[in-house]
Amino acid sequence: MGLGKAFFLVQHIGARVKAVKIHDLLDALGPMVLKCLGSWVTPWVDYKLHDTSDTVRLRTEALVENGARIITVHASGGVPMMQAAVAAAGDRAEIYAITLLTSLTNDDIMRIFGMGWTGSADLLREKVVHELALMAKEAGVRTVVCSAQEVGMLKQSPDLDGMKFAVPGTRSAGVALGQQKRSGTPRQASDDGADFLVAGSQVTKAPDPVKAFDAFEAEIE
Repeated sequence: MGLGKAFFLVQHIGARVKAVKIHDLLDALGPMVLKCLGSWVTPWVDYKLHDTSDTVRLRTEALVENGARIITVHASGGVPMMQAAVAAAGDRAEIYAITLLTSLTNDDIMRIFGMGWTGSADLLREKVVHELALMAKEAGVRTVVCSAQEVGMLKQSPDLDGMKFAVPGTRSAGVALGQQKRSGTPRQASDDGADFLVAGSQVTKAPDPVKAFDAFEAEIE
């Protein structure tokens, strides 16, 4: 998406969303994108940071200084790494922790995390997501990102009381899944306890993005 289309969307739907995710535009055009769009909406830098604690701290500090107000990190980077991001963000930005990418299948998750596992792939996936969410909470993160298939389980966990859940990768009935492998409808995710939904390519790649957003919003109402 180019800067012109981004401004068009922000002007037409910016007041109806919590934040706008920015990644490739930031790569292409630099920090001025955050400063420009930041006067209209809350900039969410979806960089999914995953590195040493010092590196993540420095990148978080730089992003916050340039206007990022939500920054994603991978929970699998560990508690100290997430703590470094939270400390660097301070009260100027929120840190969201990614559990498992919605593009991963059960087979992918089994290959990455399942060495020696003898139970079902679904149970392993839920255990991994829950543990990563617990690590995020321990680190002081207050919002975790999970798929529509796990949000109900996390929402019902007493160990995660007080946490919020952002769900990307949802697709309305009849909309192609694209790269998403663990998905659900926006209404299902909302009913299961999602606090935030990411209206991604279903909106941004639609012939009429504003009309597509209207339909997305109407579905969860």
